[in-house]
Amino acid sequence: MFCHRFTIQCLISLLVLLCYIEECYGKDKKLFKADQKLPLPDITPLTGTLHGHIEKFKQLRDDLKALQNSKEDQNPMTFFRETMRIMQGLQALGKDWKDIEQIQNSSARDFQQVLEEMDPMCGQIKPRAAIYEIKLRCMYTNLGGNPYYIVGPLKQEQVNRIPFVVDMYHDFLTQAEVKHANETRQVEPSVRRRLQTVVPNLFNVAVREAGENGYNGSHVKHRGYSMVLYLESYFNGGVTIFPEGIFTVSPRSGSLVVTKAHPSICPSSHPLNVITNFDIAAKKQKISKEKM
Repeated sequence: MFCHRFTIQCLISLLVLLCYIEECYGKDKKLFKADQKLPLPDITPLTGTLHGHIEKFKQLRDDLKALQNSKEDQNPMTFFRETMRIMQGLQALGKDWKDIEQIQNSSARDFQQVLEEMDPMCGQIKPRAAIYEIKLRCMYTNLGGNPYYIVGPLKQEQVNRIPFVVDMYHDFLTQAEVKHANETRQVEPSVRRRLQTVVPNLFNVAVREAGENGYNGSHVKHRGYSMVLYLESYFNGGVTIFPEGIFTVSPRSGSLVVTKAHPSICPSSHPLNVITNFDIAAKKQKISKEKM
């Protein structure tokens, strides 16, 4: 009988510990759901493993309660076998925590890599003063009578003017041209010629992919104009950010951004296909001098 009481006390201690862990897990889960602004690495394997772990614990807890409620009517040998089964189940859960720690450490390393590679401004975007917003305009332009745009003028949006100029040209590509660029991974000669009318001294133009970790252009010295032509639309990630982090541009399929201020692309949950005149594949790129 003393052995039974001691076993029950050990089980209760373990259950109290696991209840505390379950409560902490629940709080962490709520906090994660409340904050979806940062493009964090995928933690599905970790949450899935934790969920399975908690479900096993709940089953053992219910079995233990049922065993305690019926101990007076149980055969001593049956009671002992059930107690040992629950003890072995709890020991197995302890071993499973090692697997959870490995997954957790892997997710932490992935998140650290994102932080090291992204532009720091992606995490501290500052609002732009209203005085600069009211001076911005949207208009149709033929770029001073350029033959390409006399019949079909460009839709120009002044994204920024001080301290550097950023212009966005909406629907620069048709959806058919966007689809062709995504499928062939090539820039058609007709598209290249139109780009040359907007971007002076155009060079090194190619279809490129901004990975989930984004592209850090904060330390890149890119001579001349930088351009980003979006081949996909994202509204919750993959935004283009500029020096000082006072405004961003969300990717919109077929739209073109042109500026002398070299941009960065913030991390997102999915890669982003773009046409650029600078390389965005290299990670931890310190200084790149590309002659235009």
